[in-house]
Amino acid sequence: MNKSLLIVLISIILSLTNTAVFSNNNKKTDRIIKSYPSSISNPNQLVKLINRDFELPEDKARAIYTWIATNIVYDIRALKARPKIINYLYSSYEEKIYREREIMEELAIQALIDRKATCQGYSALYKHICELVSLECVIISGYSKTRKLEIGNIPPANNHSWNTVKINEEWKLVDVTWGAGYLNENLDKFIPAFNDNFFFSTPAKFYLNHYPDDQSGLLRSMSIETFVNLPLYYPGFNKSNVEVVEPETGIITVSNVGYIGLSLKNITNESVLIKFDNEKNGIKVYPAIKDQYLYYEIPYKKNENTYMTVFINNASFVTFKIQRR
Repeated sequence: MNKSLLIVLISIILSLTNTAVFSNNNKKTDRIIKSYPSSISNPNQLVKLINRDFELPEDKARAIYTWIATNIVYDIRALKARPKIINYLYSSYEEKIYREREIMEELAIQALIDRKATCQGYSALYKHICELVSLECVIISGYSKTRKLEIGNIPPANNHSWNTVKINEEWKLVDVTWGAGYLNENLDKFIPAFNDNFFFSTPAKFYLNHYPDDQSGLLRSMSIETFVNLPLYYPGFNKSNVEVVEPETGIITVSNVGYIGLSLKNITNESVLIKFDNEKNGIKVYPAIKDQYLYYEIPYKKNENTYMTVFINNASFVTFKIQRR
């Protein structure tokens, strides 16, 4: 991790400005972007249009996010292929940095030509276009959590990359890969679905399913073990004010007979739907205690390892791993 990147990550911790300040123009920006040709294959074409239509750095950052997310699809074949090893020679640190930058630019342009990419291509393309419109941007590598099977399991290697972009002297978090859509549970199908929850996300929510290689980028001190033991939060969580107070971990130990306690904060729809993977039907549960938080007692009598998903307003919200005592 070089010094400049370390400063970037530390700056994110200090940047707590409400991102709602930038949200007013997002719809207008998105409407303009939708009029751009989807056939753009040269980055300078996209840069020319963005510089013509937008002046504010936050609008340019949004324009790049929206265009990439709505025009580049996830490359399933590349995901399943053996990682490509790129060998290169250098005689100095400066030459090494130059060559690495050159490789990332090639990756970005290839993503634009192919109209598909993995997270490395998405983040490289976002950085490349940002820099062409004079926005400072950095690629962050690390881990992500997208499937319930990942709860409690440390990945063998980092598996994701995203960006931070500097807006008015503050660093903002961006994950354009997740903005483009999502993969199904089996990781064999990409579902295009524009999602702006990962544009200028708040660090507190962003890092519930992202973990950077360098811990200085976290809002709080958190080990990789703590991260993987968190529950799986679904994309809708990012735009919701609902908070999970209890359980504090994503792994719940149960006995033969008993209840699982669930406490939620800032929830307006009191009932929630609970679905266990080893049961055919879900059950609607109402709070047993209404206080500062809503507390639910969820009956569970099967001494089996499984997963429990909480649905709010018929949308999956969070999943916990249930393991027998």
